[in-house]
Amino acid sequence: MAIENRELLKKKNFKTVAVIISHINSARTIGKCLAHLLEQDYPRQLYQIIVVDAGSADGSVEIVKKMESEMVRQIIAKGASEPEGQSLGIQLSESNIIMFTNSDIYVPKNWIRKHVEWLDKGYDLVGGKVFWGGDKYSFTWNMPTPKSPQFVQQQGLGLGFSNCSFKRDLLSTCGGLSKLRSQHDTEFAFRVLKCGKKMVLDPEIEVFHDHPLTRSKMSFTRSFRYAINHVLVMREAYGRIVSGSGCPAMIPVGGLIREWTLVGGLKTYRELYPKAYQMNIRVGLIEFLLIRLLSTKLGQAVGVFAGAIKPNSALFAIANTHVKVQNFDKPE
Repeated sequence: MAIENRELLKKKNFKTVAVIISHINSARTIGKCLAHLLEQDYPRQLYQIIVVDAGSADGSVEIVKKMESEMVRQIIAKGASEPEGQSLGIQLSESNIIMFTNSDIYVPKNWIRKHVEWLDKGYDLVGGKVFWGGDKYSFTWNMPTPKSPQFVQQQGLGLGFSNCSFKRDLLSTCGGLSKLRSQHDTEFAFRVLKCGKKMVLDPEIEVFHDHPLTRSKMSFTRSFRYAINHVLVMREAYGRIVSGSGCPAMIPVGGLIREWTLVGGLKTYRELYPKAYQMNIRVGLIEFLLIRLLSTKLGQAVGVFAGAIKPNSALFAIANTHVKVQNFDKPE
């Protein structure tokens, strides 16, 4: 009966969707992540969740195994990097649409439907907003959000593989995923845009990132290394630092001024703190501004500068940097 319903819905022009999660050691969050994905308002017969586990040793495999069904499939691929796991998930699916999220991301009930609606309008790559939760240090990563959909990269929105979708045939047009251990989502997005494809970033497609950093030093280090990686990917793709839309861009002086005059931080806090409070994130305005400036934003600024002056933008450096970030973020 499920197969018959699936074929009937496909005839009504509903698209089949594969949601792919590539991860390792996510016992704290993977169950909640899957629970949110199983509550979608999209027809259940038309989407499948493929979890590729790179060899977890913390009980993640057992958690997912208990949730396996026609809708949830787990693949064990020991030693696979995140992009290798995602590529394997694509190979094992036959769906029209590929969606990525992470094991520490919780999506809203309309997540799949909203992505599919944009793809049906002719857009090739769909992204949205990530609300950084977990604790007060992660919360400082958030940015004010544009009120309407954006068609070039904007602060507060992005195309990261925590909240991304595209049609399957895009891979044959623009190529598959790179093997970078960090920022392979950024590299893919730049490559798609260079192919002349259309993207949309919808602020209403918002996911929750449950990624505690636990202290300022973690936030600074992660921010610093991500910024270097991002700049290296930009330079490799375009030969210079560019914005997400592919236009030449220097370090955003206006953004730096807004942050260091506290305008950006005040706006972020005012806009997003009510949501943080609901998520049990408690941080006062002064503490928030200090963490944001001296940890998150300082790390980004130093990372962008370090990446910009590197004489060699070889992408092999990205993998090494990201491994260090992962190790640094492990609970002590």
